[in-house]
Amino acid sequence: MLKLLVLLICSITFLFAEAIPDVNESNETNSSTTLAPIKKAQSIFLSYESTPEKVYVGELFAIKVKAIIANDDFEDITSSFKNYQNLKIINPDAKWQWFNDNIFYNTFYMKAEDINAKLPAITLNIYQDSIKIDSGILEAKTPSIIKLNGTKYFSRVIAKSLKIKKYKTTQFDDKSYIIVLEIEAEEANLNDFKLKWVTRDGIDSSSSNLPYFKIFYYAIIPDFTKEFIFTYFDRDTNKFEKITIPIVVTDDKISTQIDLNPAQSSLQIYKDSVYGIIALILIILFIRRRKMSYIIFLVLLVAFFIYDKNLFNSIKIDKGSQIKILPTKKSTIFYTTNRTLYAQKLDQKDNYIKILLPNGKIGWIDDSKN
Repeated sequence: MLKLLVLLICSITFLFAEAIPDVNESNETNSSTTLAPIKKAQSIFLSYESTPEKVYVGELFAIKVKAIIANDDFEDITSSFKNYQNLKIINPDAKWQWFNDNIFYNTFYMKAEDINAKLPAITLNIYQDSIKIDSGILEAKTPSIIKLNGTKYFSRVIAKSLKIKKYKTTQFDDKSYIIVLEIEAEEANLNDFKLKWVTRDGIDSSSSNLPYFKIFYYAIIPDFTKEFIFTYFDRDTNKFEKITIPIVVTDDKISTQIDLNPAQSSLQIYKDSVYGIIALILIILFIRRRKMSYIIFLVLLVAFFIYDKNLFNSIKIDKGSQIKILPTKKSTIFYTTNRTLYAQKLDQKDNYIKILLPNGKIGWIDDSKN
């Protein structure tokens, strides 16, 4: 009986041992199914090499960024910007320049357009076979922003350096002069050049090769002006610098400038008076002496007058045509025709024709659009 009881206990123990799974085996299985993936090591490290502590509204300033790329297997680098406001990035597509080993540099030029401007977070992306393989981000570092308050002579330009290369003043009309300046500057917002005290002004053309800029600026000023004055803010000296140009009116033409209306000049009035007096004399002589030679001379005089006045050299101006001050694409439009009319052609420069309108105004019209 005792043997039978022992045999029964052993059988039950064996059955329970088969039903209970191996703990080590179960744990090993669970570990294999919940194993977290290995995180990819960072290969791009960005930092600011140089940033200004303060900038002025309108100022062109540089942000220099350093990148260490611990990855040799890429073929292209790009930049992108986000989370910025009231700010203009002048060269967002600037190329990264290799320095040595895995170090690269880039300089981005920016302009704060308001005291509440916020600089962007800069992202660097690397590509292989046109597929982005990694990226790094450099959080924004915004300097303090200050707004300048200048006098009526302040040109709104903030520059590291500025110089006048050339200038010229000629007569614009009976009451005004026009002055044209060629200005060069470094790290400057030259395209913002604007003066309050002049009658009219604008930028005829501009060019840049960062960090250098050049513009051709013109201004129409009253003919009693003795000096052309403007100021700019020098970033290095941290003060306003005054530029004074004496007004010396020259008689010769600026190649891109309109001239005084020839129909209103004193020389032209004198010439017209001479034509009239000679014609009157010939008519009186014909009436008294009845000789056809006087009529022949009168006809020749009229023909020469027509040739001198260039009356047949007229062009048709369509309605809505824009008449510009200077023969350039970005020149100021001072008149738009409200009807089809005919104007006298005075000169031509490339695709632009200088015309004398029936109202006595002179300007330039784009011949390719007329």
